Order: sequence, then structure tokens, then C-alpha cells
Amino acid sequence: MTIQYTPLSALPYPQPTDPADLPAHLKSLAEAADGRTVLRFADAAARDAKVTAPAAGMIAWIGNPGRLMYYTGSAWVPVAPVPVFRANLDDGDTTSLTYTETLANSAGGALTASFTVPASGQVVIGVGSYTRCSAASAIAFMGVNLRNAAGTVVNAAADAQAAASPHTGRTSVATQFLVTGLAVGTVLTATAAYRSSVTGNTAYFDSRYLRIDPIP
Repeated sequence: MTIQYTPLSALPYPQPTDPADLPAHLKSLAEAADGRTVLRFADAAARDAKVTAPAAGMIAWIGNPGRLMYYTGSAWVPVAPVPVFRANLDDGDTTSLTYTETLANSAGGALTASFTVPASGQVVIGVGSYTRCSAASAIAFMGVNLRNAAGTVVNAAADAQAAASPHTGRTSVATQFLVTGLAVGTVLTATAAYRSSVTGNTAYFDSRYLRIDPIP
């Protein structure tokens, strides 16, 4: 059988001189078209078990968490990355001089947001809260720790990337910063972290939020 291909998608089609074996021709066409359709799987594990050798440009729908993904040639990433936003409206405080993810006198636990790293390997992270200090000479900082699936911190909370308030009166503070060089297609978790600049100060944080904006 002489195999010819369509010029754009390289789909096989039979020639007049080929044997009249319709099932074989249909099988060849179906196998070639199969990977060009929008594939559908229950989750990423089911996709990876079935598609063991993905090709760049493949598209797959993942039922959990409900996301359309495409293969870049090295990783599966969302077709259209969307922002992730989390908030905790409960007040909390800390006297820690180093960044801590747990606030005293606050309900709801740590403020976290998970996301899939886009094809660019870059995200913009934003944090903010109503913040105040008990001491006039102090600064309250709200930053972010970024971890991979193994729990390793890939971007640690730092004052240069933190929302900061030097006031004893409640003040709305916020900041955004760019993180680059992240592993494409991996799932990372951002967790808000807090600290006081000096001993004897209590840093208060209320109506806290955390936002992740993946850059396509």
C-alpha cells in the first residue's frame, strides 16, 4: 500500500492503486487523527498513563480539576492560565521576627493558593492586608513562601517582596512581585507568611489576600 499524506495535517489516505482494504485504510486514518483531537481524561494521572509519548501541540481535557491543557514539547500546561485568588477576613497577629505562616488568634489556618506553572515559567504574586503594629518603631511584613510538590521552598518570603506597614494605625498595604525560572507544568503552592521587624512588637493582619497571576 502506497501511503500519501495531506499537505497540512499529514493525514494518510489511500491511492487508487492500493488494495481495496477499507478497514486497513480507516484504521490508518483513525490512528493518525486520534492524537489530533481534544483528548479527555479523568485526571492528569489517567492522561499520563494513556499518553506515554505526547507530541507538542496535543490538547487534553482534565476532568479534575476541570482544565484544558496542552503539551509544550516538554510539559503539560493550561491552555489559558487564569488567576488564583484566596482570602481570609479574620484578624490574626504575630510577634515572630522570622517569617511564620501561622498567626495567633486567627481562624482558618494558613492562607494558601496552588497553581500550575505556565509555559513561560513566570507568575506575578500579589499579597495584601489591613495591617498595624503595636510599637511605633516597628514594621509588619506580609510575604509569601512558594513550595513545589515535594515541599521544597523554591522562593522564600523576603522583605523585598513583602507588603509592609510601619504604622500603629490600621493601614491597607499590598504588593506584587514577579517570580521567574519556575519549572514549567509543575504544581506549586504559595503560602502567606508574616513577621515583625523588632522584638516586643505585635504585628496585626486583617482581611488578608493572596493572588497568583500566571504569565502565559
